[in-house]
Amino acid sequence: MLWLCIQFPRLPLQALTRAQTGPIDETPRAVAEQQLIVDANPAANQRGIECGLTIATACALSAELELLTRDTERESQLLQELAQWGYSFTPVVSPMAAGPVENGESRAACLYLELSGCLRASGGLQPLLEQLRRELEQMQITATMGLGHSPSAAHMLSQLPEHRQWLQEAKSPPTAQQWRQWISFSPSKLLDCDHKTTAKLYACGIKRVSQLLAIPLSEVGSRFGRNFVDYLARLNGSRHDPVPSYQPPPQFHSELFFPTPLDNSEQLLFPTGRLVRELCQQLQRRQLYAQQLRWKLDFGQKGCQVVSVEVSRPLLDAQRLIALTKLQFERVHLEQEVQALHLTCDQLQPLEESVLDDDLFGESSNLQRSHQLLDKLKARLGHEAMSGVTLRESHLPEQAWQSADTLILQSGRRQHGHQVKPVNAPRPSWFLQRPDPIKARENKLFYRGEIQLLQGPERIDGYWWQHHRHARDYYIARGEEGSLYWVYQDLTSAEWYLQGIYA
Repeated sequence: MLWLCIQFPRLPLQALTRAQTGPIDETPRAVAEQQLIVDANPAANQRGIECGLTIATACALSAELELLTRDTERESQLLQELAQWGYSFTPVVSPMAAGPVENGESRAACLYLELSGCLRASGGLQPLLEQLRRELEQMQITATMGLGHSPSAAHMLSQLPEHRQWLQEAKSPPTAQQWRQWISFSPSKLLDCDHKTTAKLYACGIKRVSQLLAIPLSEVGSRFGRNFVDYLARLNGSRHDPVPSYQPPPQFHSELFFPTPLDNSEQLLFPTGRLVRELCQQLQRRQLYAQQLRWKLDFGQKGCQVVSVEVSRPLLDAQRLIALTKLQFERVHLEQEVQALHLTCDQLQPLEESVLDDDLFGESSNLQRSHQLLDKLKARLGHEAMSGVTLRESHLPEQAWQSADTLILQSGRRQHGHQVKPVNAPRPSWFLQRPDPIKARENKLFYRGEIQLLQGPERIDGYWWQHHRHARDYYIARGEEGSLYWVYQDLTSAEWYLQGIYA
């Protein structure tokens, strides 16, 4: 087993500020809980503001300090999003929430990833770690990493600066002997135990883990308890080290919180791009797709507004999704300031051969261009402004089609199931809602002037088994102004009607 522990020491602050733009945040910010500072950005650290200070002391050190209240619910949500991101690399993932605050400090939230099964697919250990670091940086998440043969070992080594430095250039996992050396070399304060146990270790003069391992386990158990002995066994790898297994939800959800609310829809474009890129990266690795993106503009206590973006085919192109979202946002008039932006994809479906485009390399084809045009029209005009047409099994023109809620473009690929084939005969592009009567006088037909029959007849005679028999002779006729009409004579009444007009 090869476990990677990714610690997120800045999660309290970054859960509230990662939507900020710009590479350097010069505004001193700190997160407070129970009247104590629990996290601060580098600008605040430069002014002497650190974890454990009281709010009064921190404000005395910097009058410009921006204080934020810790939001543990938003932290938990961000940790779940990170677990969903980690699941796109390996199916064995376990998130661990931050511990309770003691003296202004708490155990940082972390994520455990089992990497032994995904090294080959990622090109080896070094490319995988580089990709993890790069994507965390894109998400503006500060993280420290540790590699171990068990989750407990990986967690402790993620706090050891020498191990983290080695991990920057590691190309292959260390041997069991190297791991034992790393663990023995570690200070005892890095052990995952409470402050009382740590103080007791230092009181006994045990400052290195190697000193602790040299003591017989029976004696360690009598001094520090059975649970501590069990922890040492899991740290050494002599006992199984189970962690809760994470199962991703059936939908994708991510959000960005804005400490300074946004009052312009154009300001939403940058966070929109970040969320869409995160979505595409994860879905591409998990071989999933979604045909609807649901954006929620959160106005805080003043409600929210939902904007939906639909695509007609599986699409994992971030730029196109951003462009479609931009078209939708251009139709939104913000009446309230946006405090948070949520992206949700409710139904993730596996990518199958039947839903992929005909073109393997994704180059533009006529069908793809048609889908793109359809998606743009939906985004600009709204889904309700468009409808489609489907065929029905009937010989009568007015019963051979019906309106559909969705507009579906058919490819040349063979479709499964029964398909209604269109009639191979010239038909007008504009059908009247109801046939319009035509005047007949002295063997001449009149509709906005005299019309002349050019082609026909095409007889449709059926439904004799029903109460209303339909027997018609259809003709193509030309009017005085040059328009082409589709007319018919009802054989049961000898009346003439106009059915449609050719373009």
